[in-house]
Amino acid sequence: MPAPSFRSLSDFLADLERRGVAPGDLEHAAGIVISALKNALADERGRWLLGPHPAAKSEYRLRNRERSFRIDRYFVDTNGVKWVVDYKTSEHEGGGMEAFLDQQRVRYAAQLDGYAEALDGASRGLYFPLHKGWREWSD
Repeated sequence: MPAPSFRSLSDFLADLERRGVAPGDLEHAAGIVISALKNALADERGRWLLGPHPAAKSEYRLRNRERSFRIDRYFVDTNGVKWVVDYKTSEHEGGGMEAFLDQQRVRYAAQLDGYAEALDGASRGLYFPLHKGWREWSD
């Protein structure tokens, strides 16, 4: 799907609806997206993930013999390291943020390991823009 161009809030809400957000959930979903974008742009890690790289693709579609993948963000950094990153908008309230992030890393490890394998190796990252949280790993 091509990147949307927004002229107004109504364009933004219409795009969310086209992507499957129920009409009654549009305002809540829009709030999450806006908060995630503001946090990512205010966060050094978020700016690094979204910023320019020698090679970068968002919503990267990849297919191998066994499966198809849609990778939120793929890039090669200035050191030549390949990265696959998945954005998570999981909401977590209360204490224990580090434990929550560790649990999410375990939960999504197989998914990102599959992406990395399909790319003949890559470092993996999970980014939680609502919390400015980050987990990374490699082989």
